[in-house]
Amino acid sequence: MITFKPIVIPGNRRKDGTYPVKIRVTFRGKTRRLATTLVARQTDLSRSLHIKSPDILNRANELIKEMRAAVSDLSPFVIEGWDVDRVVAHIHTKLREENFALDFFAWSDSYLSRKSPSTRRAYDMALRAFERFLGRRTIDINDITKALLLDFVEKNDSETKMQYNPRTGEWIDTGKPRKGGASSRHLAKLAHLFNAAKQRYNDDDKILIPRSPFDAIPKPVPPSEGARALTAEELQMVIDSGPDFARDIFLLSFATMGANLADMYAAKPQLSRWVYNRRKTEHRRQDGAIMKVDIPGEVSGIIGRLQAGPAGWWLPALHRYSTCNGCTARVNAGLKEWATENHLPDTEHISFYSARKTWATIARKLGVEKALVDECLCHVGDYRMTDIYAERDFDLMNAANRKVIESFRWP
Repeated sequence: MITFKPIVIPGNRRKDGTYPVKIRVTFRGKTRRLATTLVARQTDLSRSLHIKSPDILNRANELIKEMRAAVSDLSPFVIEGWDVDRVVAHIHTKLREENFALDFFAWSDSYLSRKSPSTRRAYDMALRAFERFLGRRTIDINDITKALLLDFVEKNDSETKMQYNPRTGEWIDTGKPRKGGASSRHLAKLAHLFNAAKQRYNDDDKILIPRSPFDAIPKPVPPSEGARALTAEELQMVIDSGPDFARDIFLLSFATMGANLADMYAAKPQLSRWVYNRRKTEHRRQDGAIMKVDIPGEVSGIIGRLQAGPAGWWLPALHRYSTCNGCTARVNAGLKEWATENHLPDTEHISFYSARKTWATIARKLGVEKALVDECLCHVGDYRMTDIYAERDFDLMNAANRKVIESFRWP
């Protein structure tokens, strides 16, 4: 039989004359004393130092009630081989589970510290929106409920749009109304962080985060925002418009199956086939997101124009900018200027990333299978098991790229 009793120990008197209250646990003639936050003054005790204060006894009995509940489901056959230390350890574990607390923001910051800067920015925007909604940057993960998330969505939809400034690293309020989909994107990021915490802290016999409030929130697919794909006619206009730093980089990305500027910026001198690991997905793909892209002869003139700059790089001209973000900002500004001058519609959503979307859109229109387009873009998609067991056919991918390249007139 396990017994509990609140006690003070004569030798534990503090300098201020008070005694810390402990709970004595007795099992099979052995005792252990568990610390509490309760403190007894001299007036709360009898001459023999027994607790006589009704308030302290009531509060101690509440703690004892929790301890009894922690062992109430133990079968006599289970504890037959236990000693008092095993009983106390079990009580500690059960009470820790029941009183588990985890600050969602602190957890998120720790989790994201291991991610790349570009990945962190996407999650940071969602966390900032959640922080603005709460009015504080702290919340227990178990206090995140369906009702709270629905209120967050309603509030977020009424806010103005935030935009990231790569030069300062800050988010700026544009004052423009949000377009649809921001709340869905924020919820997706917050849900990922929430589920990552569940995966970290829950296991088969210890469920510290029992609820899944994000599962109860409708998640419509957000409309596409940001860069848009160019039409075939618009892309031909880019090709025909002549040499220009921004347009050269844009066309080189298009001609290399939508290569990211971060990968182009980091590329060392290449031969006829560019072999690299796509930075955005290399840590999330089983194959390290390796890409082997045949460099089309159609862009040899572009590559020649990008050779002026610091030595040691495939495209030295990109390194006239000290950071990839600075180079990206210059390219995007140049593309928008060109699009405005040529009266293209929706110039706000034409950027470097449009090259990638344009390649995918045109490839599909030319009959390239969806799964092959996905492989050419090196996404983390629905083929993770295939990525493990099947080698990628880069010749097939480059043949698809050749089909896209040859659908245009090049100088």
